[in-house]
Amino acid sequence: MLKTDPKDSFLTYALALEYEKEGKVEKAIATIEELMSDDPDYLGAYYKLGQLHEGKNKLKKARHIYQVGIKLADQQKDNKAKGELEEALWLIEED
Repeated sequence: MLKTDPKDSFLTYALALEYEKEGKVEKAIATIEELMSDDPDYLGAYYKLGQLHEGKNKLKKARHIYQVGIKLADQQKDNKAKGELEEALWLIEED
């Protein structure tokens, strides 16, 4: 499906999740970063990318991604996503 529409944000996100399931974390990260470059308003990408960086113990990067995502969620008035991102950030800062 991505061959038909290579800039489809949802399909790109789903591909990144598949890479993660296969243990290809670096490829998942690269795919989500490419998605965010093409579609910086795709809010779900911020949470997942933050998680992936947390898994690699890159907490400073994860914090930054969550913070940017929180600002975007606020702009989009998406309180659910904002709350999830704030909780993820809070959990990092507790460690």
